[in-house]
Amino acid sequence: MQHDPLTLDELRLALQHIAADDRETWVSIGNACKTEYGDDGFAAWDEWSQQAASYKAADAKSVWRSLTPGHVHLGTIIKLAADGGWKRERREMSAEYLRRLKAEAEERRRRAAEAVEADQAKLERMREAVAEACQRVFEQHLQDHGASPYLDRKGVGAYGVLFPRRSLVVNVDSLRERVDVWAGQETRQFWADVPKPRPDHLHFFHVRQGDLVVPLRDAGGKLWALQTINHLGTKLFPRFGRKMGCFHLIDRAGDAVPPVVAVAEGYATAASVHEATGWPVAVALDLGNMARVAQLVRQMFPQSQLILCGDDDPETKDNPGRAKTEALAEKLGCAVAFPSMEAA
Repeated sequence: MQHDPLTLDELRLALQHIAADDRETWVSIGNACKTEYGDDGFAAWDEWSQQAASYKAADAKSVWRSLTPGHVHLGTIIKLAADGGWKRERREMSAEYLRRLKAEAEERRRRAAEAVEADQAKLERMREAVAEACQRVFEQHLQDHGASPYLDRKGVGAYGVLFPRRSLVVNVDSLRERVDVWAGQETRQFWADVPKPRPDHLHFFHVRQGDLVVPLRDAGGKLWALQTINHLGTKLFPRFGRKMGCFHLIDRAGDAVPPVVAVAEGYATAASVHEATGWPVAVALDLGNMARVAQLVRQMFPQSQLILCGDDDPETKDNPGRAKTEALAEKLGCAVAFPSMEAA
């Protein structure tokens, strides 16, 4: 449904009728503001955001930069504001005034679209830079054997995963669009030279001895990123590292066509399924990536039955992991299983 554009003053009035405390709503409103007004909408969104008790100026600026216009539109703001009691002031508007309002709105959308294209190009450049850095880490600083408290706790083996030879830091600089790797004793000098407070454009990815490192590749085998899993099970990725459509494949030896191929979320679940069945299992990292990975795996193993291995947590309200995995399996027309083990 098309809506007449709101002036920035009207936007501010409408936002006063929407609570700013819910983060999902907060991000959605920010997206709509950026879609309709470009960076001109930040001030109104930021002023509204300050109603929330959890408001932090730095967080607002960071989230605004990360928002991608086009996903949420003005209608969302109008609907939520109307639900909160807002009524747009009705006044006679000349045809010329309406044309001007619409022309201004179109100009804002044009600038926003250009910004998206520019940001997308930068995102692709940063993804490539991170991929190159991860490849250097893979070749120079990782090995196929080592100790992992995480694997010991989960009771599973190491299948294609890696172990750090030494601690290192991947420094991702989004302003200069470069990614550097500092390893071993070099890290001391690196930390000494980091500006304080740390600028927003610097992002650090730590790889520590004792971490498990999972390589993330696309269907063609290109390494795009690394996932680290520490002794507590905390999983981290480098900023701008590509995840969508990337996975780690635990494959079995031999060239015979496997009767079944599986996709699981986390590494430990995938390793357990592989050890119990001998099937190839792709680690999709999370449920959001599972749909994309499942389709890629199906293309890689067209003669094998596809099974989604989901996380089942009946103690969580509505058990969303199980429900979403079952829904995805139905959509893809494949089987689903829920391994009985501690969630990975």
